[in-house]
Amino acid sequence: MKVLLTGATGVAGLGILRVLLADNSVSHVTYLGRRPLPPWVILPNGTSTNNNSPTHPKLSTIEHKDFLNFPPALQEKIAGHEPASGHWAFQPALKEKGSGTAENPYRVVFVSGLGADSKETSRVLFERVKGRAENNLIRAAEESGGRIGATIMRPGYFFPSKDYPQDAPNQRGLALRVADKLFGAPLSLFYSGGVISVEQIGQFALAAARGKWEGKGKVIFENAEMKKFLQNLNESTRSREEL
Repeated sequence: MKVLLTGATGVAGLGILRVLLADNSVSHVTYLGRRPLPPWVILPNGTSTNNNSPTHPKLSTIEHKDFLNFPPALQEKIAGHEPASGHWAFQPALKEKGSGTAENPYRVVFVSGLGADSKETSRVLFERVKGRAENNLIRAAEESGGRIGATIMRPGYFFPSKDYPQDAPNQRGLALRVADKLFGAPLSLFYSGGVISVEQIGQFALAAARGKWEGKGKVIFENAEMKKFLQNLNESTRSREEL
């Protein structure tokens, strides 16, 4: 499976990228972004050098500044992937190329956020914008005749990966890092349904790109649901391995 990923410089996007690169079922990841991965990023089994973007045998990067304009050559590249995370503004390119079929849809996985407002009436800009993006994706999937599949993730609060200590100082300001330290443990203990790790976000996105959640009868998955479905999937996988 080849995956197209946007937003890989963010906390969630970088977590998804690492999960994709570490998974044997993913043959290649194309990162589409306005800028390359920063030099401080460490990838599993990747190569990092001072002042240069990290490299990985399964990773290629396409720098593209204007996410409202996709020239034909870029449309061709987009059409050959399963997209995960971040922007999905390339949906017009999918229509142009007629990507996907009813039997093998082009699956779009969109990382939205807890509190996204599907009615688009919230006074909070984040909630309105996320809700509008969700609605546009759902509409595009419905109008595609089954050629485009949609999964919308609404993760709650998440932290930079603890497995990569260089992430936090590069992805969080000082005030937010202090808040993470002070409230991270209590949130995880008393509000576990609203907290999720970036690794879990990556695992859920990968499963969505494989079509694992298509039989659930829904498109939008809230934070607690994501964790529950992942737990069930992992338990099922362990049971099969023990047989």
